[in-house]
Amino acid sequence: MTTASRPTPRPGVLDIEAYVPGKSAAPAGVKLHKLSSNETPLGPSPKAIAAFEGLAAKLELYPDGTSSKLKQAIAGRYGLDPARIICGNGSDELLELVTKA
Repeated sequence: MTTASRPTPRPGVLDIEAYVPGKSAAPAGVKLHKLSSNETPLGPSPKAIAAFEGLAAKLELYPDGTSSKLKQAIAGRYGLDPARIICGNGSDELLELVTKA
């Protein structure tokens, strides 16, 4: 019987420390706001909460995978061709799309 080979990460990958959410350490008495991870000390916007609550009844539906309404809105606001606008699920996905172009 043979053991199936498994993929192994590149050297050093397993040495990378995992991201730990929350505030970074600060000296006593210093108020620190962590902004480096797109986290906000203010909590979600009341407008975002209202928008979410307004759409909560539709959570079982898949979103528009082409982001057509968002592209139309951006194009209309800035006078652009919607076919030239790319939307993604965060900067990681957009950077991946750019590198694959």
